[in-house]
Amino acid sequence: MEQIILEHTLVLKLKALVDILIDKEYFNYLENAESYVHDLYNFIYTIPHQPRRRTKLPRYGRYYYRYKANAQTTYYLTFDVVQDFTL
Repeated sequence: MEQIILEHTLVLKLKALVDILIDKEYFNYLENAESYVHDLYNFIYTIPHQPRRRTKLPRYGRYYYRYKANAQTTYYLTFDVVQDFTL
């Protein structure tokens, strides 16, 4: 079974996203901004159960998924797959 390992910088950026959403007044309540980012986390953890899409230029990763957060916002999540990784 595949395992998702998030880079520390990604976790920090997602935490900062909550503050950005509040500061730029995309959300009025902290709980709503946190829920928005939580949904993004939930999507990330479904990635192993979805078919992979290859990127054309693998600068940030060989594969990607498109996450449509709402009608105006789409995130492109790039990643790599590491074979035979053991902890």
